[in-house]
Amino acid sequence: MMIDDHIRVLIVDDEPEARDLLTMLLEPVKGVKIVGYAENVDEALVQVAQNAPDLILLDIQMPRKNGFKLVESLRDSEYYLGIIFITAYDEYAIKAVKASAFDYLLKPVDPELLKDAIWRFREEKQNKMLNERVDNLLNNLGLGRRIKVNTRTGFLVIDPEEIVCCTADGNYTEIVMANGRVEIISSNLGSMEKELADDSFFRASRSALINITHLTHVNSKTAICRLQGESVVEITVARNRLRKLEKIWKV
Repeated sequence: MMIDDHIRVLIVDDEPEARDLLTMLLEPVKGVKIVGYAENVDEALVQVAQNAPDLILLDIQMPRKNGFKLVESLRDSEYYLGIIFITAYDEYAIKAVKASAFDYLLKPVDPELLKDAIWRFREEKQNKMLNERVDNLLNNLGLGRRIKVNTRTGFLVIDPEEIVCCTADGNYTEIVMANGRVEIISSNLGSMEKELADDSFFRASRSALINITHLTHVNSKTAICRLQGESVVEITVARNRLRKLEKIWKV
């Protein structure tokens, strides 16, 4: 029986054009076999269970759940796979990836850099420290933590990553969650900003705090940003904050 020593690759990206491009770039790379595609985190988890990839080429920015949410889910399911992150921007995310010793590639992907990253993975395929690197990555991103917030009738325990935005409501704060649920908590927006002291959150105005991992569009003319959860949320950005929001995405 012949042993298949190909690197089994799963491509995860919400854009069909990006998946097609990676497929084309991988064709001349020897020893690589694409075993599946996924356009979101939930599909990727199914593909991992069905096709047992060795390596995932993983887009960071995807609607609803980003690439880091997939890493967290894989860790919780005890799947420790090779991961090469692919991103068009997000300086904060890249810092966390670097600090955790994972490979990453910037869009548009350079064919030679992709080939080099694949060969580095081949050399490190038997590295027993992968689980530690995954844990370090999630710790660097601040994932896996939950916070307690008080409501009028008690308290909630929530995952900050699931927060799409927070808006001021007098001495209260309205929180929009990724699943579409809206919660009112008995803390003002300033207190909530301190609680969410994390590079993922950006103070868009005096009355709004947004989670930039859910950000999909910014209209500089109208100063309105669009955030994607279960539904689309639009938030007005203060004019003097637009430039700073733009700089976040510069690598």
